[in-house]
Formats: sequence, structure tokens, C-alpha cells
Amino acid sequence: MRRCIPFLTITTLLFCSLTSSNVLAQRPRTLSEETTRLVIKAPPNTVIWIDRLRYGKTGDDGTLIVKNARPGSHILRARLKGKREVTKTFDYPQGSSQEVQVKLTAPADKAELHFQMAEELREAGKHPEALKEYRQAMALRKGGYAAARIGLARSLMATEKYEDAVVQARAAVRDSGGRNGEAYTVIANTRRFQGLYDQAIIGYETALEQSHGFSPEAHTGLALTFQDRNRAEEAIKHFRIGAEQSNDTEPIIYFLMGGALERENRLKEALVAYEKFLELDPNGRQTTAVRSIIKQLKRSAQW
Repeated sequence: MRRCIPFLTITTLLFCSLTSSNVLAQRPRTLSEETTRLVIKAPPNTVIWIDRLRYGKTGDDGTLIVKNARPGSHILRARLKGKREVTKTFDYPQGSSQEVQVKLTAPADKAELHFQMAEELREAGKHPEALKEYRQAMALRKGGYAAARIGLARSLMATEKYEDAVVQARAAVRDSGGRNGEAYTVIANTRRFQGLYDQAIIGYETALEQSHGFSPEAHTGLALTFQDRNRAEEAIKHFRIGAEQSNDTEPIIYFLMGGALERENRLKEALVAYEKFLELDPNGRQTTAVRSIIKQLKRSAQW
């Protein structure tokens, strides 16, 4: 059975919490590694990234629980509006439960305040306002501001100013001394939007090389590009890698992978992917549609 389903737009995927700034490469990790429990303590409403994956905000009690953290060395990034962003490393022993304390006391300078506001506006879909804030941040930060340029490029892409977006992403690479995997991912995203698939593939592959292979966004973008080129097996391969590397922080990847598998009539695998999506995002906007898809798949497979 082959059936078209209502996919989310690529914009939804690529402007979500996969996006980050000041990226620090980590090794790819496997699902076979033992999972453990990690507690992050920081001021309420602090946004937490671990190994470039956004896990959300601390609650009113200043706590964020990461149930599927894996043992090893990790890089944590914390952002609280009005405060200077903090990055720290920590080791997480195998089989342990651990609490990591994060203090954010230094006030953000004016450039960072504009950057924080721009990020907030972009995530809310208010791209014209975000563009102004990013430019203010860049004007105030002498010597380059790669993170602001990347955010600016993302908002430019969202407003269909594709060539301007590529210019800013390339400038972010220059600001970073020639290496910035996220900037190359943004360039590739833009080229994919334009239908320039060969250029998009080159961009994603460059991003992965510069990120030591670890970039859920680049793997997912590459999968979508292969899907647009009717290269189904390569698309599914990179969806799987992207899902694995995202460590359950990006349910949308499972939704997209489920659609790719369904179109190839791999119904049991598609069902697993869709059910994983529901497990991770049980109250999302796509929940009702996905439940309907699952029912149809089970009927089709006679389960």
C-alpha cells in the first residue's frame, strides 16, 4: 500500500530546537549505550543544551531532568534571558544519577541582549522583528558574531531571502575561522529550499565533516534532500542516524522517517517510527493525524 500523508514543512523541522550557536563537536553515540538519569539545576526558565541538543527549559523549581543521558563527557550550554550564556563540561559516570549545578550570574552585554531577543523572536516565527535584533547584535559585537549571523541567516531563509541568507552563513564561517558546521547546514538548508539539490548535498556533507559526523539537523536535511531526489534508501539511512543522534529531543524526525518508510511499503518499520513519534510528542499538533495513520497501517498489515 502506498499512500501520501500530510507531511510538515521543512521550515518546521529546520527552525526548531535543533538549531544552536557556538557549536562544539561531539562524537556520534549509539542507542546501545546504557542510559542513565541526569538532573540539571539552574535558575527557572534557563534553556539547556547538552552536546548541542536542546533539552528544554528548567521549571519553576529550577530543575530539568534528562532521563536518557548517556555516560561519558558532555558539554552543557545554558541561556537565561538577561544573563551571559554559560558553557561548561562535565563527566557523567556509567550507571549513576547525577546533579549538575549551573550558575548564571554575569549580566549579558548589549550585543548578547539583542541576540537573545532575536532568538526568542525567531523561535516565535516573528522573523522581520528578529532580523532587526540580529543586526543590532552584530553591530555591537566587534570582531564578528557567528551565532548572530547564523540566526540572521535562518530568519532570512524563512522570509525567502535566500541569497542574503547564504551570504550571512558564509560570513559566519569566516567569523569562526573557516569551520562552522551549523553555518554549512544553514547554507545547505537554503539550497534545498531553492531546489538546488546537488549544492545542498555538498553543504550537508561539509557540515557533517566539520561536525565530526554529529549533526542531527544535517543528517535530517540530507535525508530530506535524498527523498526529494527519489533516493529512498539513502534518505531512510540518514533519517535513522538523525533520530539516533537527536537522543529523543526531536520527535519530528521519527514522523518524517515514518513517512519515508511508508512510501516504500515498509509498513512495520513505519509503524514503529510513528509510534515512537507519539511516545515523544503525545500532545503535539500532529498527534490526531498520526494516530489515524497508525490505525490504517495496522489494518493494511492485518495486525
